[in-house]
Amino acid sequence: MIADAELNLYFIQIGDKEEAMEQLKVTESKTVAVGQKMDLVFHTLQLGFFYMDFDLISKSIDKAKSLFEEGGDWERKNRLKVYEGLYCMSTRNFKKAASLFLDSISTFTTYELFPYDTFIFYTVLTSIITLDRVSLKQKIFRVFELLVRVSI
Repeated sequence: MIADAELNLYFIQIGDKEEAMEQLKVTESKTVAVGQKMDLVFHTLQLGFFYMDFDLISKSIDKAKSLFEEGGDWERKNRLKVYEGLYCMSTRNFKKAASLFLDSISTFTTYELFPYDTFIFYTVLTSIITLDRVSLKQKIFRVFELLVRVSI
């Protein structure tokens, strides 16, 4: 199973979508743990974002949510919020993206997508578009982590 996972990561790294998807299916069929299955879904989401395949992204987010219902952990749930927020931002659902990003500020661990600075930028950007002034001040400019990053 480890060899299958390594082969899968190789195909993802070189950008071979078809082989990576095939290898993901093989690896998933041999995987029992819910957490590991969620990790495979995150790899699928990375491929979806790389190729801007919104159908694949949407299906993968739904799959990850159902896997979480089966017993996923909170760290993976928080990572899923960032993936879903990026999907919402990509499909111009800025209100939901802002909400998901704001929920993930203190628990951000999704460095495989982008660095924390980029995450903060996306959070501020989507919040400025969707929140009213009072909410913006409460949720963005009074949050300590953002004050450090935005330098207010």
